[in-house]
Amino acid sequence: MSTIDFGHQSYRDLLTFVQGLGRPIVAFRDVPSAGPFAILRHDIDFSIAKAVEMARLDSSLGARSTFFVLLTTPYYNPLDEENLPRLRSIIDLGHEIGLHVDCSGFGGLTPGEQLERVRAQATCLEAHLGVKIGSIAQHKPTAARTRPEFPGYVDAYSKPFFSDIGYISDSRMMFRVPDVRGFFRQHERCQLVLHPVWWHNTPKTRAQILDELKLGLADQFARMIDDEHRIILDFLATYVQDKA
Repeated sequence: MSTIDFGHQSYRDLLTFVQGLGRPIVAFRDVPSAGPFAILRHDIDFSIAKAVEMARLDSSLGARSTFFVLLTTPYYNPLDEENLPRLRSIIDLGHEIGLHVDCSGFGGLTPGEQLERVRAQATCLEAHLGVKIGSIAQHKPTAARTRPEFPGYVDAYSKPFFSDIGYISDSRMMFRVPDVRGFFRQHERCQLVLHPVWWHNTPKTRAQILDELKLGLADQFARMIDDEHRIILDFLATYVQDKA
């Protein structure tokens, strides 16, 4: 039984194995009405740059996947000048962009208000990317303690995609099945959820990955604040000269 070490080669080996079983790897928008398939889902929880890595790996193997984008995360801004081109590159590689929805604040909303909030976020992504957002996936559904329904969208946690077929995820960097490849042998139809944050060219431990995330985010915000400080100093220097 091959070991999955969360390195890129291990990732290629896993997808190639699934394809070798005769399971086409597809995005939610492309799920066939009959026959076997493996839906490949990527939740972008921390880094769009990491998602681009996965998109390229998927494309190199002829796989198509759905990347779910959070509009309400503190870790990245999908609409900034660096991340929008990254998301467009994922689309250009043939993949689908979906909406990742954090429902932790949905408890006091009516079903209609919940749906309107989702529509507003989807419309925002559509306006910036120029594509239709048809698929959604709830972010940390166990933590939110609510499982809303969103009519009009393909919902990754709806019965046809969660209960009626096999479901496997690398959440918390654990697959929680004794034999990952055995899972795919047993399920002709399934949803495979892989988070880009865990997968690296050279395998890393969970602690290493999270420590690097902390350092990277701290450095990013430090540089942003330093840039703002320089702008203020430049303005003040100009202002003083103008007043002189």
